[in-house]
This record gives sequence, structure tokens and C-alpha cells, in this order.
Amino acid sequence: MIVAVNEIAKHPKIISDADEIVYVQDKRKNELKSIVIPASYEPYLHDALKEVEYQMWLKRNQGLLNSEHPDILENVVGDLGEKL
Repeated sequence: MIVAVNEIAKHPKIISDADEIVYVQDKRKNELKSIVIPASYEPYLHDALKEVEYQMWLKRNQGLLNSEHPDILENVVGDLGEKL
């Protein structure tokens, strides 16, 4: 099902009661914003979600990873290990 961003703002139940994949699209720009997958499929997606979360973490911390301060990097990696 494809829905507009403003439709979700008006009817949030579209997301909370989703029993199929919902594609959230900015219809003015014809741009896909998000994909909502029902939580019942989480076991099938578990490994893929872990990889996505890792890639997002890498993107957020790219500057730190490229920095010349290894002591800060060790703290970040330690924090990440605790969360996993």
C-alpha cells in the first residue's frame, strides 16, 4: 500500500494497524520516504535490521572514525559493544 505523508499525519492508525507493507511517499516530490513493515515479520528481518542499524551508526560516526583521537574511538566502540 502506498500512502502520502499527510495521510499518516491525519490517520496514524494506518501505521499502527498495518498488516501489509506500507510505502510512505512524498507525493509532491514523488519521493519514497519510508517503508513500514509489520512487526510480525521481525524474525525474518532480524539480521538485515542489525546491518541497517550498523550502517546508520557508521554514517553518523564517520567523522569520529576518521579522526586522529583513538582514545575517543575506543570509548565509542565500547559503548557500541554494550548495546549489542
